[in-house]
Amino acid sequence: MKKFEYSESYFSSESDKLHELESGKHDDYDLPEFSKEVPSSSNKKENGDSVSVKYSWRNSESPSLKVKDIEYRAGESLDNFYKTNARDGADTICFRNNNSVYILRKTTREIAQALYHASKKIVAAVEGIVGFLKSLAGNDYVISKIEDDAWSFDWRIGREHVNYVELENLDEGHKNKLCDMIIEKIAELHSNNLIIGRFTLNNLLLYMDKIKFSDLRKMRVSRRRSFVVDEFKNIMQYLYAIGLVDKGDIYGAVATYAVANENSCNEWYQSKTGKKAEHSVEVADMIEREIYS
Repeated sequence: MKKFEYSESYFSSESDKLHELESGKHDDYDLPEFSKEVPSSSNKKENGDSVSVKYSWRNSESPSLKVKDIEYRAGESLDNFYKTNARDGADTICFRNNNSVYILRKTTREIAQALYHASKKIVAAVEGIVGFLKSLAGNDYVISKIEDDAWSFDWRIGREHVNYVELENLDEGHKNKLCDMIIEKIAELHSNNLIIGRFTLNNLLLYMDKIKFSDLRKMRVSRRRSFVVDEFKNIMQYLYAIGLVDKGDIYGAVATYAVANENSCNEWYQSKTGKKAEHSVEVADMIEREIYS
């Protein structure tokens, strides 16, 4: 595996270097504005399919987010991404860099790294996690990428190529299609024994012909396969409460899910009743009853 490393100074000419030295003799407020918003140097490493960069800064007092270190997939448009005008410490930030649109979500370093390394395995169901960073103020963020023009129910990312949409603006046909896609994707996620955790419509990115789960900070591996069924029940209760599905839709959704995750549903049924189901209809009926309970 090849590994490359190099350092870069952001003051390339002799006059810039002299200016840097002279500026260092004064208080920070004497520095020109451009030098406050540009890192003084960087150190870049390439290792396999990952790139990591560490930035050095003179000024650390600005409220805007400045990158201290970042790791991202090779080929991503994150070269020379070292700051955004958004407030450092904001929960969710949407930004454009080199004609690509990305989302930063504040989390812990451990979660950011885990999502970065795991996302390749479930790429069909979830948004693309392409990196993570630590800001100059010490906040950790996971970085996801918007694939194309998209729609979201989360107003915080309703900019650039992400269009904000409200549930009330969808007609019945679009609601039915959205519900079908949610069931399909949650079944796919659960088949990998993953739980998204506290699902809302904000966890969705809508594209022209597909959806992907977004904001994965609470996603985790289920300790038991039967636990995924409890999450499915909670999601159906939520969709029913906000009016995305009605009673006539629920049994069909349950039947679809039960077929896609037969083993998990059977394990759930056995944990509830102490016996194996003789037929899949028994399992679906019990899940439906608990959704209404």
